[in-house]
Amino acid sequence: MYELFIELTNQIFWEGYAEQMAIENPAVFQFDYNEFMKAIKN
Repeated sequence: MYELFIELTNQIFWEGYAEQMAIENPAVFQFDYNEFMKAIKN
């Protein structure tokens, strides 16, 4: 699921966005990933 999150995030914004966000703001990255996982489960 992690790879899917990265892929979708990069498609929505730009290539490399997810990796950049993980480095520059890991708390926001983790929050967004958790929200993504919640949405997938519902």
